[in-house]
Amino acid sequence: MANLDFGGADIVALKRKESADIGADCSEKALKRTLSALQHGPFRFQRNNILAFEGESNEYLFLVLGGVVRSCKTFKNGSRSVVAFYLSGDLFGWPDPNLSIEAATDAIVLFIKRGPLVSVAAQENRIANFLLDITTNELRRAREHALLMSRDATCRVATFLAEFSKRSKRSNCLDLPMSHQDIADHLGLTIETLSRVITGLERVGSITRESPRKLIIRNQLALERAMD
Repeated sequence: MANLDFGGADIVALKRKESADIGADCSEKALKRTLSALQHGPFRFQRNNILAFEGESNEYLFLVLGGVVRSCKTFKNGSRSVVAFYLSGDLFGWPDPNLSIEAATDAIVLFIKRGPLVSVAAQENRIANFLLDITTNELRRAREHALLMSRDATCRVATFLAEFSKRSKRSNCLDLPMSHQDIADHLGLTIETLSRVITGLERVGSITRESPRKLIIRNQLALERAMD
């Protein structure tokens, strides 16, 4: 009888595990269906197309699937500040009506409804942790960029190249898809100063310019010294 009881307990435990597995599988499928319902697109944008206008309320997050997207602020005197660049795989778009969202290159972007996604995150820890991670990383980059703007032009350009190399996962070959004007506006420089700094980094052997948009990092240590 003891063996039968033990066997019965095993069967009950197994059935509970099977039920839990089925429940987890159903929950996973339900989550995927819910997330899929929040998506719109993907949409294709040509360079300089606007995804969200400055001053407008926006209810979407943006997931970049290809190309580069920029957030920027245009001032009354016509000058412009590019606040951030977003590369393939980046998710962004927490409310900031003071910025416009634009395609810095031809881009493919998926729109995700922000409010419902936050509601899902309130019930699903994986989504909440994911959103927390991307928000923390974006705040970190914003803080580092604000600090960078107090440094000299060479430090700004060297730091941008090193950071872009890391984010694009290209160790020493940099294809800069955005325009030099975009980069200059991001770093608070004139395009002439940007060009002069790149020439200076090339002269000391840190980089080689193979084309206007393709740079080779020849001496990582020298580039890091320029960041100090």
